[in-house]
Amino acid sequence: MKRMKTIFAVCLVLTLLFSFTGCKQAQSGEATKLSFQAASGYDYLKTLDGKQVTISGYMATSSPVDGSFMFLMNLPYQSCPFCVPNTSQLSNTMEVYPKKGESFGFTNQAIKIVGTLEVAESEDKPFTDMYGYEFNYKIVDATYTIIQADELSEDMALWQKIAETDVVSDIYRMYDYVNFLCAWNTYYVNSGTDENGNVVPGYYLYPTDAVYLITTDGAQYNYGYKDGYFDSIISKIEAVDPNAFADLVANVRSAEVLAQKALAELENKHYTSEKKYLEQFGTEDLVYTLTIGEELTAEMQTLYSAFANWLGSWEM
Repeated sequence: MKRMKTIFAVCLVLTLLFSFTGCKQAQSGEATKLSFQAASGYDYLKTLDGKQVTISGYMATSSPVDGSFMFLMNLPYQSCPFCVPNTSQLSNTMEVYPKKGESFGFTNQAIKIVGTLEVAESEDKPFTDMYGYEFNYKIVDATYTIIQADELSEDMALWQKIAETDVVSDIYRMYDYVNFLCAWNTYYVNSGTDENGNVVPGYYLYPTDAVYLITTDGAQYNYGYKDGYFDSIISKIEAVDPNAFADLVANVRSAEVLAQKALAELENKHYTSEKKYLEQFGTEDLVYTLTIGEELTAEMQTLYSAFANWLGSWEM
């Protein structure tokens, strides 16, 4: 089955939640300090458009090898930028571009960025990079300096320990699973061609597709359906520190409850269907609506936002 995509309506709302903002501009004209957590949103970012900003973080190892730009994250040891589940919208990751004619050399040490904030014309017209990632703003004309160990906050040692476990990537994957359970009817298979070159129209998933992808060994979302899945994530968190990450553990437990609720809706066939003409596929087909789909989506949004805010709270 081809890669699943979504028209997940909550993306537009989450775009606001995952914009990165910071403190007020200093009267002295110094660079404004941005934060991964401060979620004032697009309107606030627009007030800083074209102004000098600074932020500290880590360069993802998947940043282009030619140094043409970098993916900056507040989490060390990460290879890939994070996205809102099943979208191309960057989450807890920002793109930073060097001065014209220059490039970035890679480092795995903590760095401080200074550059100019450039904000997209509107939220409906985000920037898009060569990988297809979408983002509301970027830092351009930037330089970086390496932060010395004695400049790091006391919490960074604990933060780096959690990063070494790769549990944050596990939680992003967990939310991919939970999101699928809450909104499987908005996922679809693209049109394609068969072995004879005939066009096979795409379609929005049927309940049987969703059940297959969740319950079948080796299927796309079967990892979350397995016994002990959520417990294994929590065990990994608590192995780092049994007390320091209690709020993260609570978030994972809440996601587990939501997953069980959404799965029960699917298993109990709490959905309706309607035949519609699907312009993107050029065919008429059944489209399913979940009985409490809006409720599930809202709960997913709330939990994911809480996780994103927790993730963004770790600042150097």
